[in-house]
Amino acid sequence: MGRILFIIPFLFLLMGCWSSQELDNSALVHGIGLDKSDGKLRISVEIIKPTGASEQGGGEGGGGNGQHILLERDADSIIQGTRALIRDAKRRLYFDHARLWVIGEELAKEDFIGYLDESRRDQMFRLNSYLFITEGNPIDILSTSTLYEDLSSAEIVSALEQQTQYIAEYTSVKLYEFYKLIEGPIPNAYLPIIQTKKEKDKTITSLDGTAVIRNDKMVGKLNTHETVGLNVLLNKAKSGGETVSLNEKEKVSVEIKKSETKIKPTLVGNQLKAHLNIEIEGTLADNTTKSNINEQWISKVEKEVSNLAEKYVRLTLDKLQKELKTDISGIGLETYRKYPKQWQNIQSEWNEIFSNADIIIDVHTNITHQGLINKSINRHHKKPYNNPYKLRN
Repeated sequence: MGRILFIIPFLFLLMGCWSSQELDNSALVHGIGLDKSDGKLRISVEIIKPTGASEQGGGEGGGGNGQHILLERDADSIIQGTRALIRDAKRRLYFDHARLWVIGEELAKEDFIGYLDESRRDQMFRLNSYLFITEGNPIDILSTSTLYEDLSSAEIVSALEQQTQYIAEYTSVKLYEFYKLIEGPIPNAYLPIIQTKKEKDKTITSLDGTAVIRNDKMVGKLNTHETVGLNVLLNKAKSGGETVSLNEKEKVSVEIKKSETKIKPTLVGNQLKAHLNIEIEGTLADNTTKSNINEQWISKVEKEVSNLAEKYVRLTLDKLQKELKTDISGIGLETYRKYPKQWQNIQSEWNEIFSNADIIIDVHTNITHQGLINKSINRHHKKPYNNPYKLRN
């Protein structure tokens, strides 16, 4: 009898949720777009199309395409817009599967943080969703043709989680990471930029640069090289590749395996000095020069890689210090950790202190492996019979 009483509760668990919603009566949102429209908030959603469903659309700019449905609405808030979209979708919208948020640049240049409040307040939204800024209309991102997936949002998220680890020109930001940045001791943040571009008469999405956020607004952008510098500063450049020139014609590529930046700030009153020690490890990817590989040649390549990394970091710091006057470099966070008492007096002036800081960059590169061969292919023999691969008549 006791065993039966023990099993009965588990039977109820197997029956599922009494309040669950049937998939046939749900609209599962995978991507969300927010932008400004005549003083209102324009909300775009990408909904997965149920198998066998006929194409449908509605509202302002709605339409179905392939395996997804796109809808738009203008409203005063997300909650108002999502309720209004029920009239177009003919179903209630569920955001449990939403992994992508795209913010239009026009909205991002205003105080856009307030519009995201519901994403943290409502348990339906996922804080591990990815955030982007785009120059155009967010629905253009959600409606682009896909290369591999059925949904544009699913393909972008898949790229972020599986492929961007191989490049240093891009940094991903999730919702919870974004909130952590803007509510930290230095309330500045950064978000990746995504654009559309034409590729052989087909429109696809492309990751392109970084938006800089200060006072809850987008204040500027970092280009691709400056984004590499930012990732080096933030210890997010874990892999990637760099090609350096040894002279006007000869180039060498190095695959980055590890990059670590240590920041040592020194604060005296309102005067800041910071020393950046950057250690890079990599392997030789290719050698298009005529030189054989030896210790002296490796040292020359290491020096060029260090120079290039220093150039990217300096470009980033120059943009942040001189033009944007916004610290997203990690220097402020290290200063806060080292000088917690002094921080209370300088926190409100930090961006100005950072802008006038003297920053020294020291980069050291170590090539740990040169590949499977010790020398480059000899393509310049004077005597053809020295070539072991030459065919004889």
